[in-house]
Amino acid sequence: RGWHRQFRCEETDRIVKMSAVSADRPVRGYIDGCFDIMHSGHYNAIRQAKNICDILVVGIHSDQEIAENKSMPVMRQEERYRLLDHIKWIDEILYDVPYSPEIATLERARADFCIHGDDMPVNSQGFCAYDEMRNAGRLRIIKRTEGVSTTDLIGRLLTLSRNQPSDLGGASPTMGLRMSADEVIEAAAAGDSNAVKLLRESVQQLVAKYHISSQDAAPLQDQIQTLETVLNQKPRDLRDMQDKGDESQSQGQGGYARTQVPVQLLASTRRIREFSSAKQPTSDDCVVYVSGSFDMFHVGHAEFLKDARELGTFLLVGIHDDASISKAKGQNLPVMNLNERVLNVCACKWVDEVIIGAPMSVTEDLVKTWDIHVVAKGSGHKCNAGEPKYDPRFEVPKKSGIFKELPSRWPDLCHDTVVERIIRGREEYLTRNKDRARREDTYYETKKISNSVAEA
Repeated sequence: RGWHRQFRCEETDRIVKMSAVSADRPVRGYIDGCFDIMHSGHYNAIRQAKNICDILVVGIHSDQEIAENKSMPVMRQEERYRLLDHIKWIDEILYDVPYSPEIATLERARADFCIHGDDMPVNSQGFCAYDEMRNAGRLRIIKRTEGVSTTDLIGRLLTLSRNQPSDLGGASPTMGLRMSADEVIEAAAAGDSNAVKLLRESVQQLVAKYHISSQDAAPLQDQIQTLETVLNQKPRDLRDMQDKGDESQSQGQGGYARTQVPVQLLASTRRIREFSSAKQPTSDDCVVYVSGSFDMFHVGHAEFLKDARELGTFLLVGIHDDASISKAKGQNLPVMNLNERVLNVCACKWVDEVIIGAPMSVTEDLVKTWDIHVVAKGSGHKCNAGEPKYDPRFEVPKKSGIFKELPSRWPDLCHDTVVERIIRGREEYLTRNKDRARREDTYYETKKISNSVAEA
């Protein structure tokens, strides 16, 4: 605690001195990262960084640089680079920056200091990636956003299951309950044979959809088959059976597919206020409305929102709730819960306002209430292939003549694309997550209010 107080005092004093020296010019800050599978933790770090400088320069690593220091990113280099163009709070972007920033990196960015969260990464040599910045007195620490991480998101997909229906999990999907495959089986065991049947069918669909190998799927399918057999016979202690199954499956997956600490994103009204633009449409505005799940927000979503915004002067985005998405697209979706998805969309600079839990269909009441002039929908996307051309959800705007289709600029990029990439590189991501999940567990286990860094 003494070191922390001294460090904070030194940091505050250094910032005050820098402000005095830099009174005649803007203060420039620098933050960098992989920005792979972007989530609200990334966006909140960028937001905090912007709060302590006038001009924020964001550096992003190349695929090769990331691969050399941990593992290949899930999102491709161009996808990661292009997404930053659409994020509020970012003033300038530097591409292909080193994993461990150097004084030369700050000079290239013309930055006064470097910014990072209080969870310092380790480079390929085993040293803190920000030692040079710290030793030079040019490092500023911001608060890590707890309850969400790329490691956990990859873990959600690796374990095949999350946000199961209430008859399997006993909790509302909108609460963002995070369940591993083992936990889902245990929850089904507390139910009846119908719950287990639904679980078996769900796994079969996932195996077929994402071409999961029989070797990977076998442990899960064997557990379900054993559970069905037991439920059809006289009752017995299922927990003993599950404990053995948990141990064997964990060993088969290399363990630690996900962090073991029971944390989740605690979205507050303050956080939503910090992310939102707080704009209201005026009588002179041309209001454009789009809606969707916006799960695992990526550059395809961002460029669609940019194109939609150009159809008018005010962009209103409707985000569907978890239960509606699960009903429409399958019980393993969405990967991110409603709170997470709302923050991700609010971080996009083209968005003026968001409707949380918007209706699946565009209703006449919705159009009148928000005085909507244009309703836009993406088209030509891989995920929409094979769907009927007539969509009853947009019947009202079509009849009113305010419906507009926007061709996708990233037709091959969607949730399925990301899942397929993770499954193809499953062993690599399991190895990556094993190490990083342990680091996350250590972060949460050692976390104390007394040594916690305040948010910027």
